Amino acid sequence: MKLGGAPVMWWVGFERVTWTGEGGEPTWFETFPGKAKRGFCANCGSRVAAVDCDIPGIGINVPALDDTSGVDLAPVNASFRENAVHWMSPVPDTQHSPIG
Repeated sequence: MKLGGAPVMWWVGFERVTWTGEGGEPTWFETFPGKAKRGFCANCGSRVAAVDCDIPGIGINVPALDDTSGVDLAPVNASFRENAVHWMSPVPDTQHSPIG
């Protein structure tokens, strides 16, 4: 995957976020002017968040969270299925996301 360097990315959506980590608020870049912006850790440059004009709220890259053990982080949607690598099985019990 060009954006994440892996065959999958794991995102969770929130209505709003309060940044409490060491880096504080991400550094934001408009990746698609007027349509989307991406947030990067001010300390290390890791991609941690995304805001898209056609999706309410904010998407957080789950591995950027301090605690990923919550059962509420189980996948429910899968985007871009048609671009999935052929050797990796689809995530079971998910629906096709309207995004991607």
